[in-house]
Amino acid sequence: METIETTITRIAVTNLVKSPLNVRKKVGSGIAELAALIAAQGLIHNLVVTEQKKKGKKTGKYEVVAGGRRLAALNLLVADGRLIKEHEVDCRLIGQEEALELSLAENSGREAMHPADLIMAYRNLTDAGLSPDEIAPRFGVSPLTVKRYLKLTNVSPVIFKLYAEDKMNFEQIAALALTEDHELQERIWNNTPEWQRNGTTFRRLITETEIEIRTSPLAKFIGVAEYEAAGGLIRRDLFGAEDEGFMQDAELLESLALEKLNQAVEAIKSEGHAWVQSHTTFDYSDMAEFVRVRTVRREPTAEEQAAMDALEAEMKTIEADFENYDEDADETGEFYAAIEKKYDDIQGKMEVLSQSLEEPLADDTAIAGAVVTVDRSGALRIERGLIRKEDMKKLPKEQGAGTGLAGTGKSEEPKPLHSEKLTRMLTAHRTAAIQAAMADRPEVALTALVHRLALQVFSNGYVSNRLVQVNIERPYLKPDAENIEQSRAAIAIEDKYREWKERIEAAGQGGKNLFGWLLEQDLADLHDLLALCVAASINTVSSRENAPSDDVAALMTALNLDMADWWEPTPENYLSHLSKDRIIEVVGEAVFPQIAQTMTKMKKGELVESANTRLSGLRWLPDNLTVKPNPEI
Repeated sequence: METIETTITRIAVTNLVKSPLNVRKKVGSGIAELAALIAAQGLIHNLVVTEQKKKGKKTGKYEVVAGGRRLAALNLLVADGRLIKEHEVDCRLIGQEEALELSLAENSGREAMHPADLIMAYRNLTDAGLSPDEIAPRFGVSPLTVKRYLKLTNVSPVIFKLYAEDKMNFEQIAALALTEDHELQERIWNNTPEWQRNGTTFRRLITETEIEIRTSPLAKFIGVAEYEAAGGLIRRDLFGAEDEGFMQDAELLESLALEKLNQAVEAIKSEGHAWVQSHTTFDYSDMAEFVRVRTVRREPTAEEQAAMDALEAEMKTIEADFENYDEDADETGEFYAAIEKKYDDIQGKMEVLSQSLEEPLADDTAIAGAVVTVDRSGALRIERGLIRKEDMKKLPKEQGAGTGLAGTGKSEEPKPLHSEKLTRMLTAHRTAAIQAAMADRPEVALTALVHRLALQVFSNGYVSNRLVQVNIERPYLKPDAENIEQSRAAIAIEDKYREWKERIEAAGQGGKNLFGWLLEQDLADLHDLLALCVAASINTVSSRENAPSDDVAALMTALNLDMADWWEPTPENYLSHLSKDRIIEVVGEAVFPQIAQTMTKMKKGELVESANTRLSGLRWLPDNLTVKPNPEI
C-alpha cells in the first residue's frame, strides 16, 4: 500500500465538523464517559480531518473522517462549559482522496476492551497509589463502580483466568466474589453442574451459611439423619425439637441433594428423554430457559367427559362453600382449610385429566428432556417435556414457525392454564369488550356484517329469493360470567342500548313505524345503530383455552382492542378460580419472581387478596385475552 503523507496540526473545536465520508454513521453510546476521560487526560488519540470545501472553495472548517465519538465528546465538553470552543486539539490533516480509506481502516477490526482488562487497569492504578475517587473521573464512572470492579480482583487467579478467557460471565464472577475464600470459589465452580452455574446459585451457596430445617426444601429432601451422617453440623436451640434448628453447611447440603437427584436422573433416563438434568432449585427464572413441547389436544372419550362433568359439579359445590363461608364461626380456620384442600384436590384432578388430553408433537418430543428437582415441600419433582431454547433451531421450519398447525392437521393448542369454566368466563369478558368497542366503530361493524353476508352468499352459490336474512341473537353472558353486568364493557354497551331503545320507543309513540322512522334518520345515526346491532350479536365465548382464533384476533386488531382497558384480574373474575401455584406464577410473571416467592406460605384467601393488590393497575392479561393492538388503525 502506498504511504499516505499527513500533517499534524492544531485546530479549534469550533472549526471541526463530522465528515459525510466517516464510515461510522452511528455515534454510539458512552459519550459522557469518553468526555470525562478527555477532560481528565486530554485527547490521547488525534482526530483525522480533511479540509472542507463547498463549490470548490475552502470554508475554514475541517471535516472529521476518523474520530466521530471523540468529536462528540469534545462538543459535549464545550456545551457543558468544561472546554472553551476555541480549545485546540491535535488533528491529522489528509487529502480528500485518502479520507474514506483511512476512515474505513480506523473503524475496521476494532474490538471493545474486555472487562477483565478494565478491572486490571483499575488494579494497576490502585497499586500506583490512586484512590477510587481519583480513578473514577479518569474513566467517566462513579467511585462506587471502581470499588465494585476492584472487588473482582480478589477472586482466585483460576477463576479470574476463566473470566478473562470468556469461560465465565460477569454475573458468575460477581457472585463468586462475595467470598474471599479462593478454595471455596473454585470448589463451588467445579462442583456445580454447568447448567446451574449462575449468580443466583452461587450467591445462595455463599451467603446461606445457615439453613432452617423446617422451611428449606433441600433440608426436607435430604433429612436431618442423612445430613448429620455426612458430617454436617446443626445449630439447635437448647430445648428445640429434633427436627428444628439450622444446618450449618450449605455446600454439603447442596452436594448431598445433587447426589440424590443424580440417582433419580438415572431412573428417568430410561423413559427415553433426549436429555435429563438435575437442578437443586428450579424457579421461574430457571424455567425461562426452556419452552414446553407443543401439543395437540384430542377430544375426550365419553368416560373422560363424564369424569370432567363430575369434577365440575364438585367444583361448583366447593365454590358455594367458599361463598357461604362464615369466618366468625370458624375461629381456628380448620373449616376454611378443609374447603381449600378440597378445592386444590379437585383442581389438581381436573388439571391432570385435562393434561391427559394433550398429545405432544413427535418433532418436539425428539429433542425434549426432563429436569429432576425438588419442590417447595421437599419432594422429588420431575418437569418433563422441556425444550432447551438453543435446541429450538433443530425443529423443522414448518413446525417451528408458529403456524399453529400440527402434523395431524388439527389446531395446535398450548397446555391449559385455566379450567373450562374460567376459560368461558374470560372469553365472556372478551366478548363484552369487543361488543363495547364495536359499538363505537361503525366502519368495523359494517365490515363484519358484510363479511357475514358474503360468507352466506358466496360459500355455496345459493342466493335466497326472499328479503335479506340475517339473524341477530344477543348472547346471554351471565351464565358464564356471574358478575359480567358490573364490568366496564357491559355497562358501556348497556348504556348505548338503553339510549337507542328510548329513541325507538319514542318514535313508535309518535305514530311512526320503525322502517319509516329509520328512513328519516341521517347516515351517521344509521351507522351508529348498525354498529350497536352488529356488536350485540358478537359471541366469542369458548371452553377451549387458547390464544384468540384468527377471526377473533382479526376483529380485535381491527378495533385496536386492548383488553386491559376493559378487564383486570380480580378475585371474582379470575384469582379465586386459580390454584395457589398458578396465582404465585402470575404474580411472578407480572410483578417480580422474588416477590412471588414471599407469598408461598399464605393461605388461599390471603394469597388472593395479596395478589389482587399487587396486580392492580399493572394491565397484566392472560394469553387468551391478548392480541397486539394495531397502532395504524
